[in-house]
Amino acid sequence: MGWNERYLEGDTPWEKGKPSPVLDEIHDKIGIDIWGAGAVLVPGCGFGHDARWLAARGLRVRGLDIAEEALKGARQLSEEGLPLSFEQRNFFEAQPHAVSAIWEHTCYCAIEPSERKNYVKAAAEWLPSGAHLVGVFFLTPEDDGEGGPPHGTTVEELNEIFGPYFEVIDEWQPVSGYPERLGREWARVMSKR
Repeated sequence: MGWNERYLEGDTPWEKGKPSPVLDEIHDKIGIDIWGAGAVLVPGCGFGHDARWLAARGLRVRGLDIAEEALKGARQLSEEGLPLSFEQRNFFEAQPHAVSAIWEHTCYCAIEPSERKNYVKAAAEWLPSGAHLVGVFFLTPEDDGEGGPPHGTTVEELNEIFGPYFEVIDEWQPVSGYPERLGREWARVMSKR
């Protein structure tokens, strides 16, 4: 079943109805300057909760998703006047150096693990050197009853896959999150080499 069909059928266990609580923690820890002066890209934005959170803090945001039904919901939930756009676009078809930062929350763990190297290559193409990819990664989704995606990862895998393109600036296990994910996510701030 495709992503659009899952939204049409309401088969979206990843949809929590609010932005990731880890965004507040990241904001408190690293501040607003990490996002740069350009647009922040949110790949796999779904209903746009995280994108709206970022835009509400004055950041220009581009939310991308391949599922039109997700984008329809994102647009309906968004307030006018926010510096925010939603686009039906494949993240892997990068626009080189088009954004100043990427917020990763759902895309990396939603795609098939075999596509992760392509994800990282695309992320590096979207960003200029020195720009940041900030994210929260789901380490252990298999026992949460959601049925996957998401697909889990490990810190070691993140090191291996992101290492050729990105340098780790900071990382930690978040103390906040959706209740069922506490202790099972990993926050990371990376700079493009």
